[in-house]
Amino acid sequence: MQLSPATSVQELKKKVHGLKKYLNPDRQALRLEPKGKTLKEDESLKSLGLRSGSKLYVKDLGPQIGWKTVFLAEYAGPLLVYLWMYRRPWLFYGDGATSAPLHYTVQ
Repeated sequence: MQLSPATSVQELKKKVHGLKKYLNPDRQALRLEPKGKTLKEDESLKSLGLRSGSKLYVKDLGPQIGWKTVFLAEYAGPLLVYLWMYRRPWLFYGDGATSAPLHYTVQ
């Protein structure tokens, strides 16, 4: 694969996707070392110090979930569980939870 020194990491990810269709550019992590930091997409090959014959490591990050799914799971999920428990406390606390609430008066 022929690349110019001005090629960005983002463009390189697209070229890798052209060679291996299962590696979607959004799911790739390019690194200089096997356990190194992931490269930023706006960096060029020249700024990274890569030359002809240099090695880059590609890692498939796997399927990613969207931020909406994370938001619903973290915030709406507990709220729905709380409302469900509030309406049906006997399911969690037993039959004694259905008695009338106690009221205290301060004198």
